[in-house]
Amino acid sequence: MNGDTPAAAGHAPRAIETAVLVVGAGPVGLTAAMQLAHRGNDVVVIEQRGADVPASAKCNHISARTMEIYRRLDVADAIRAEGLPDDFPNDGVYATRLTGYELTRFRMPCRRDRFDDHGYDDGDLPSPERAARVSQLYLEPVLRRHLRERFSQVPVLHETRFTGFEQHDDHVISHAVREDTGEELEIRSRYVIGADGASSSVRKALGLRLRGDDNLTRARTRLFRAPDLLSRFNYPRAWMNWFIVDDIWSSLIAIDGEELWNFHCFMPPTREFADLDLDKALRDALGVGPDFTYETVRDEDWIGRRLVAGTFQVGRVFLSGDAAHLWVPYGGYGMNAGIADVANLAWMMDAVLQGWAPESLLTAHDAERRPVTEQVSAFASNFVEVLQETESEVIEEDSAAGAAARRAFGQRLRDANIRSMVPTGLNFGYAYGTSPIVVHDGEEPPPFTMGDYQPSTAPGARLPHFWFADGESLYDALPDGFTLLRFDDNVDVAPLAAAAAERSVPLRVINVDPAEDVEKGIDLADLGYRHALVLARPDQHVAWRGAALPPDPGALLDQVRGAVTAQCDRPERQASRTLSR
Repeated sequence: MNGDTPAAAGHAPRAIETAVLVVGAGPVGLTAAMQLAHRGNDVVVIEQRGADVPASAKCNHISARTMEIYRRLDVADAIRAEGLPDDFPNDGVYATRLTGYELTRFRMPCRRDRFDDHGYDDGDLPSPERAARVSQLYLEPVLRRHLRERFSQVPVLHETRFTGFEQHDDHVISHAVREDTGEELEIRSRYVIGADGASSSVRKALGLRLRGDDNLTRARTRLFRAPDLLSRFNYPRAWMNWFIVDDIWSSLIAIDGEELWNFHCFMPPTREFADLDLDKALRDALGVGPDFTYETVRDEDWIGRRLVAGTFQVGRVFLSGDAAHLWVPYGGYGMNAGIADVANLAWMMDAVLQGWAPESLLTAHDAERRPVTEQVSAFASNFVEVLQETESEVIEEDSAAGAAARRAFGQRLRDANIRSMVPTGLNFGYAYGTSPIVVHDGEEPPPFTMGDYQPSTAPGARLPHFWFADGESLYDALPDGFTLLRFDDNVDVAPLAAAAAERSVPLRVINVDPAEDVEKGIDLADLGYRHALVLARPDQHVAWRGAALPPDPGALLDQVRGAVTAQCDRPERQASRTLSR
């Protein structure tokens, strides 16, 4: 074992026992803890940062799919209430400069109109939720408060550094140090989730490397206060503002809609950070002179990458979020993908902890999430290629030629970026089409792109959302366990209910009369509901569908709970890894 051990320190460490240890208290780690605690499991969270250290402001977009997850945790409204004022436009704009010419605009409603969004570019989503333009700066405190108030039994140990672990047949012993006191901790858990970011100590202890392209682009970021910046807009205000000045792309994001802003300046991967004068780049992009004053809150330099771990599981230790995958932090793809990771993992881990699924179920997590992650990382890296394209030199001229160049470039920018600004396919179209724990019937889930989504009940796809006639969302009716949607009450489902009871699998049957129970104007067939029965998993993905139950309903349940799948062989565990302290 590398590094110091508790025995070498000369005194016994404080012992803690829990079902799951979560390393990292960013959005991904906090969501993992809430997902597990919501289902009744014991969780401990450790975080190296102090409780009063503010979060990064890099991520400023919480996707509609992520908000569906937070809706089920009853925290979506609290998140939505943060950040921009109710009437601040959530639009995305491309412009020559802040004081220059608008090139194109993506219309997105303010919070006040968020659920009355017909006609907007990101309106009429196939979901009960909508994206939230809320900075991670505000998201983390909301999640911490919600965890503290709703799940007070979950301790979050700040200023606590993970140093290593030993894996055993039925548990993991993790070691940590309280950096404020030097106290050593020995945490015994059945599982460990490493959600500790890009420099993950858990990943390093596993000996895993991220593989891919480690230098797609570089960026310098400045979070700053400027109370008079709103008055300098030469076009209607917007949440996200993109500029191109001297072939350098940059963006300005409204954080609070009043005085707090985040500025990103993108650089070719061959340039060094020191080569860019960030103050000059900011003033050039805004189009302001020395009379403009502002207060720098924080600077950050970062490299846009496309990197994915070779596996998300080693024995009883799992990686999620940036610990498992890194890419260009555009559109919040990284954070939102990490939250999808833990939503997928949490229901599986809960099933094992509650005793209604074997541990072999857990290996389906890597089989499902890693292929999706690879695809999403490709989407994110394509954004860099768009950024590197340039346009006419006359684009800022106050002339007919300049106006024509702006119209042409604006249209090209809109065509190239509508899918990334409104990533409906990314949010709702990903599917677990090759999963070993869904029952495939020969129809593959529809292919998806960043912007294109086709609802489907093909096994592995996200369950298409619809509204009931009484105004209730299908997703609000779904329990935390499995759900059997029955669209024909003449179909006998008692054998499946009996098999579920025998195996202690949580199952609820929801009867849906397409003629009476569904909101008028909704055609379920258009959403892919063409079978009498559809079985949905706890994460709202389709596990199976059919005109009637199969001859052996128990075998169906055994597959979807990971009890009979040959592909779900448990990855070899690493017995012992410790980081140097």
